[in-house]
Amino acid sequence: MRDFNNSGGINVEGDFNVTDNSHNEHKLLISCSNEELLRERPFRQENIKIEQTRKIKRLKGFYALALILLLAAAGLGAWEGEANLVSVLLGAGSFLIGFQSIRATLEPNSFQVEEQNVVNEIGKILKQRRAE
Repeated sequence: MRDFNNSGGINVEGDFNVTDNSHNEHKLLISCSNEELLRERPFRQENIKIEQTRKIKRLKGFYALALILLLAAAGLGAWEGEANLVSVLLGAGSFLIGFQSIRATLEPNSFQVEEQNVVNEIGKILKQRRAE
């Protein structure tokens, strides 16, 4: 402890080892065996599917809102017998919410992109090793 100064500086004149008692092993993909890579790839693909399911579950309310607005616009238009500003605005709002919800569902988020990049990297490594 005498190597730590009160001013916040560290004065080390020998070896300085820090042990964090961490037991997590992080291996680079390139250093994994073929068997490890073949086990890792389905796990990553399942992560992508799970995230897609979560996205759909989160966006169900927006799908319902878009459907309700569309039905309200259609019902108002049928009841009035003609298109008026309110039914046009309800229809436009329904279209906007529905379009954004579908786009958010179909576009992969950052987690899905990262997982897909790992799956692609695993495939590339296995091809380079001629294991696939």
